[in-house]
Amino acid sequence: MKIDFRGRNLLESSKRKYNLSRKIKIGVITAALVVGIPGLMFLNKNNNKETDFGNPAPGPEYYHEVVQEDPIETTLDQINSLNIIINDNDCADAFITDIYEKLEEDGIQFKKTVKDKGVQENDAVVITLDQQYMAGPGVLVLAPYYNDNKGDSDALALALDTALYEKGFLTQGIECGIRGFREDENGNVSQRIPTSTEEKIGKNTNSSYATITFGTQNANTELVTQAIENALARYYSYVSTYNLQEDLLYRAQKDETLDDIAKKYNTTSNYIKVNNGIITDEVQTDTAIKSPKLSNMREFNHNVPVDFKNVEKTIWAK
Repeated sequence: MKIDFRGRNLLESSKRKYNLSRKIKIGVITAALVVGIPGLMFLNKNNNKETDFGNPAPGPEYYHEVVQEDPIETTLDQINSLNIIINDNDCADAFITDIYEKLEEDGIQFKKTVKDKGVQENDAVVITLDQQYMAGPGVLVLAPYYNDNKGDSDALALALDTALYEKGFLTQGIECGIRGFREDENGNVSQRIPTSTEEKIGKNTNSSYATITFGTQNANTELVTQAIENALARYYSYVSTYNLQEDLLYRAQKDETLDDIAKKYNTTSNYIKVNNGIITDEVQTDTAIKSPKLSNMREFNHNVPVDFKNVEKTIWAK
């Protein structure tokens, strides 16, 4: 017969805590009888240092002030200055229609496109929503495939990933445009590299773009809408604060080492490894590597709240 020592230890620990608690209570009652209520108040004041069944309460040196991050503040007019395009790439009709309606109710101005037709506008912010790349509850953000700093696409992808995480989605990080399938002229299915949005925008259009690919179990359009608006606020804050077209995401090339990538960012290979979740000494081709600069950018910190100013009767005002 196997003995569960964890259960026995837990029982013994509970008994010790109960006995100690009982002794403390008896001591307090005795003090009340001997010294009276004023003495009891004095003893109780000092005994407050003994809490949680006899574990010493933290002294002043253990208390840390919780610093509330100032929110990222944007207005609806600022968001609407971005020339937003919401592109539907094979989403369910009810899903995309509901998102469109919720964005419009919140005052977001945007152009609707379907399957990348009409996304070739200059200086636009193109967010593609897709439901065909993956199943389940996960959410994945697709950043540009090419390392050419098109617009501020890196910042858009990071803002989307941060906002989705903040809104409670099961995020699976960022990939550099390698997802999905398409049929060639003969009807054969092949991997999409890069995404069709990236191909349609082309090399001569200076727009920012990224794709959110939702698993089939993501049907909460209210949260999707909140995440998109949150991301747009973060993106606007970035482009109005920092130098544009910074290389915030880098797609690792074939035969490239961690040392090679570290030199591009003027940091160490260990830093690249730790901050990108790389568990081996090798980096796989096409891995999305985040810049060390992100650690100083509030826009991509999900602990930093977002606040729309001067907006009434929207989800942000509730």
